[in-house]
Amino acid sequence: FSAYHSSFKSYVFDPRNRIPLISSILFPVAQQLSGINAVFYYSTALFRGVISNPETGTIIAFAVNAAATVGAVLLMDRLGRKTLLSLSAGGMFLCCILLTLSLEGSLPGLLTVVGVMLYICFFELGLGCIPFFLASEMIEPEFAGRVQSISMSCNWFSNFCVGMLFPYMDKYLGPYSFVPFAVVLLGTVLYAIFLLPETRGKTPAQVMQDLELRWGVTGHQPVPAVEEDSELIAQSDTEIV
Repeated sequence: FSAYHSSFKSYVFDPRNRIPLISSILFPVAQQLSGINAVFYYSTALFRGVISNPETGTIIAFAVNAAATVGAVLLMDRLGRKTLLSLSAGGMFLCCILLTLSLEGSLPGLLTVVGVMLYICFFELGLGCIPFFLASEMIEPEFAGRVQSISMSCNWFSNFCVGMLFPYMDKYLGPYSFVPFAVVLLGTVLYAIFLLPETRGKTPAQVMQDLELRWGVTGHQPVPAVEEDSELIAQSDTEIV
C-alpha cells in the first residue's frame, strides 16, 4: 500500500510525503488568505457608496454563496479537484484585480458589486469546499486524522488573522487592500497547476504512485503489518488443517 512509517514523525519527515502534506495544509490556509472572509465580514462597507442599500448587497452576496455551493457540488466529481482548485484560485485572482481597479476608481464603482459576486462564485467552485477533504484523499489513513486536525487549526488561525487585520489593510492600503490576497491566490493557482496531484476517484496509495511516476521518486513498499497479518492467517489455517 505505502511506505511503512513507525510514527507520525517518520511520516512527516519522509520527503516522499512532502507534496501531500504541504497540499493538505496549504489549501485550507489559502482558503482563508484568499480574502473571502474579508468580503463576507466587510461586504457592507465595500458596498457603501456604490449601491443605495449596502445591507441588501450583503444579503444578495450570501444568497449567491448558497447558490454557488450547489453548483460546486454538481461539478465536484466531474471536473476533479485539481481543475476546480485551479479555476477557483485563478478566477478569484482576476476578481481581485477587478475589485482593485473599481475601488481605485479606474472602473465604474458598480463593478465592485459584480466583482464581489464573481469572487464568491469562484470561491465556492473549489477553494470553498475541496480543502476540507484533501487530507483524507492524499494522506495514509493512520495519519489522516492528525494532518486534518493540523490543517483545520491553521485554517481557523488564518481566518482569525484575516478578520482582525483586514480593517488595518483597508485603512493603510485603501483601494489596494485586495492586492495581498491576489498575491496569495496567484501562488495558489500556480501550485495547483504544477504541483497538486489529482485525487478524484483515487486512494492515497494511488495518489502516491502518481507522484512517484511524475517526480521519479520511488521506494514505497508494502506495509509490514499487512504481511504479518497474512502470515498469521496462513499459520492459523495450517493449525486448523
